[in-house]
This record gives sequence, C-alpha cells and structure tokens, in this order.
Amino acid sequence: MKERAVKSAGITLAAQGIKLILQLGSVAILARLLQPSDFGLIAMVTVFTGLALQFMEGGLSMATIQRDQITHAQVSNLFWVNGALGMALCLLGILISPLVAIIYDEPRLTLVMAAMSLTFLIGGLSVQHDALLRRQMRFKAISVIDIVSMAAGITAGIAAALGGLEYWALVISPITTFATKTVMRWLSARWIPSMMSRGSGVRPLLGFGANLTGANFIGYMASNVTPFAIGYIGGSQPLGLYNRANMLTSIPSSQLLPPIINVLQPTVARIADNPEKLNRTMRSLMGKLALVSTLITVTMALFADWIVFLFLGPSWTEAIPLFRLLAVYSFIQPLAGLIAVALIAVGEARAMMASKLHSLVITVVALLIGSYWGVFGIVLAFSLSGLLIRLPVFLYYSSRFLPLSFWEFSKPIFPALGCAILTMAVMVWTRSFVEVAYPVIGLLVFVPACVVVYLCMCLIIKPAREDLVELFTSLRLIFNRKPKTN
Repeated sequence: MKERAVKSAGITLAAQGIKLILQLGSVAILARLLQPSDFGLIAMVTVFTGLALQFMEGGLSMATIQRDQITHAQVSNLFWVNGALGMALCLLGILISPLVAIIYDEPRLTLVMAAMSLTFLIGGLSVQHDALLRRQMRFKAISVIDIVSMAAGITAGIAAALGGLEYWALVISPITTFATKTVMRWLSARWIPSMMSRGSGVRPLLGFGANLTGANFIGYMASNVTPFAIGYIGGSQPLGLYNRANMLTSIPSSQLLPPIINVLQPTVARIADNPEKLNRTMRSLMGKLALVSTLITVTMALFADWIVFLFLGPSWTEAIPLFRLLAVYSFIQPLAGLIAVALIAVGEARAMMASKLHSLVITVVALLIGSYWGVFGIVLAFSLSGLLIRLPVFLYYSSRFLPLSFWEFSKPIFPALGCAILTMAVMVWTRSFVEVAYPVIGLLVFVPACVVVYLCMCLIIKPAREDLVELFTSLRLIFNRKPKTN
C-alpha cells in the first residue's frame, strides 16, 4: 500500500508541476493585462461563490471515497443529490446577486454574481464521477483532467482579457474550467447514474456528508472572513492587492497539497482501524510535511519583493508586505490539511466541524482587533493568529479523537522550525551585503543558496536529518519504475 501511495503521489506531483507552470504563467500575464481593482471586484464575489461550492459537494465526494463498500445505487442517489444542490445553489446565487451588490455598494457585482453561479450547476454534475476516480486511485486520469481543464480556463481568460473584457475575463475563466472538467470526468469515469431509488442505504452517507459540509462551511468562513473584511473596509483596490498576494503565496500549497491529500485520503482510510499504525504514519508525515512547508515559507518570506515584482510587475509593490505576512501563514496549511484527512478517515466529521468553529471564532476576534490598524492590521492579525493560536488549538483538539497526543503532534514540527530560523538568519545576513539589480537574477542565485543552507541545517539537526533521509527514500521509490509486488 505504501508503494502504491507513493507512486500515486509521484504521478500527481508531476502533474502539479505542469499546473504550477500554468498557474504562474496566468498570474503573470493577467496581472499585466488587468488592474488590481478587477481582481478585487471578482474577489468580492468569490467570497460568496466559494462558500456555495462547499454546499455543492455536500461532503458526498468524501463519503464515496471513505466508505469501505459502496453500491451503484448509493452512488447514483448521491449523484442526484449533488445535481439538485448545484441547481439550487445556481438559482440562489442569481437571486441574491443584487444583495451582494448592495453589501459592497458595487452595482457591477449583480451580473458578475449571476454569471459565476453557473459554476454550481456545472460542477454539481461531476462530483461523484470525480469521487469514483479517486476511490479507484486513478490519479493519472485525474491529473490529465485537471491539467487540460486548467489550460482551457486560462486560455479563455487571457483571450477575454486581450479582447478588452476586463474583469469579465476572470468570470469566463472559471466557467470554462468547470465545464471542461465536468465533460472530461464523465468521459474518463465511464459511469452513468441510474434513477433515484429507495432502500439503497444512502442515509448514513448523507449524514456523514452533512457533518463534513458543516465543517467545510465553517472552515471556509474562517478563511474568507479576511478578504470580506478587507473588501468591506478598503474596497476593491486593497482587496485586489490582497487577492493576488494570497494567490501567489497559496500556489505551493494549492498545487502540491491537493495531490498529496488525494493520495492520503484512501490510504489513511485503510489504516484508520489500526491506531498503532495510524500513530506511526501520522508522526512520520507530520515531520516530512513540516520540513517541506517551512522551506517554502522561508523562501517566500525572504524574497517577497523579488517574487512580487517578477510575477505581478512593478505596479504591485503595495502587495509585498501582504505577501510576506501571508507567506508566514502558509506554513500551517499542509499540517492542518493532514490532520483533517486523519479526522475524516476515522469518521470524526463532527469533530472537524467543531474545530472549524473554534478557528472561526478565533479569526473573527483577531480581525476585530487588527482592523484598528486598517488592511495591514487585518492581514497581520489573520496570519499571526493562525500560526500562534489556531494551529495549536487544532492540534490539541484533534488529539482527543486521534491516537496521538498533543506532544506527538507537535514534536515533529520543531526540528523543521529550528532549521527555518537558522536559515533565515543566514540568508538575511547574506542579503545585507549583496545588492541585486534584477529580481530574476536575485531569485536564480539566492533561492538555490537558501535551499542549500536549509538542507545543511537539516543535516545538523538529527530529527530533521532522519525526516530528510526518509523523504529522499520516498522520492527514489517514486522514480523506481518496477514497484514491488506482494
């Protein structure tokens, strides 16, 4: 199982490399074709559309993946539930579009919200097809679908921007992506649902999905209350700066984390009934994820000015301090994602919902305090509260439902943090003696140097060295063309 999981991770990570190039290219091109206010305008709407997407899936995708045995009738019933949710959310989005415009005092949002609501209708028709592909661990097919649909959406968005459609380019792009993804999932899964039927035993799956949806809903609120506060207080311009800074800092986690999580979901689900094995696996994965996550965080924080200049352009310098703060926050996302997978695998969707509620309350309180200092204060409060309060609280609460203590959760993180602090000290000192005229040259020279320094620090600290050796061993397994058979 370990070899199969690692091989699957290798396939999806290779695909994520292609998606990373596509996303970075689209960010760089669209940032030069559109204004910050265009991104801010769409970000105002995506606060609401992203929330509705949590309900479109209804937690039923994971219900299909997590179930040991599932029938065609059960999956068919879940398909029709997802389709009905998508239709209902589409109609609701159109109905509330004038209200969204009133909240932000921006009339243009009425049509934008109505158009973006089409994604619910389109996406709801392929939730179960995607779940079946993941359940069967067909990650090669999933990767192809993701790459092609992403490329189609980016191409449509850039074409619209070049055609002078301004912010509408950012509406056309996701609609195209969803449409392409839905068609390809149907063709790849080759599964056709039957009509709704009674007595299929789908009620427990709906209950599981409801709890998971509640957790996703509250978690989304906790993550998106920040852009809502920025848009409400500052308007579209600062929200556009925040949106692009957040997009850039989230690229590593959004591109690298999903394939890892997608592989871990069915893998962890199969060892959920073995506490000892789950304990050992979680501790090992926490250390490795922390090792990779801290390196990415340190790199983004140290070279924020060059990264923003290179990918967004010289007119986006106001986004640099926001980017640096969000880079610090990005450290916790892979760790929290791994713990969430474990909670769901052991059937504790209700515990997930409670933990997300804790996170929401802490975030709101932090933002209320930070809002006293304006947009920068809001982002500062969001990032620091996530690192210093929300993550420790989540670790402690999760330890009540998983076979790991709070210390067992936390211990694998400290070696990576130690390496990160030492690396930052060395690189900040080095940068103080070197002046770089061109950001591209700075990144080409300093990023490899940062990686080398970080790896040297890992070799010095024994726990980090052990995690590093195991990580490279797993990478060798990924590229081994002849997996072992049992």
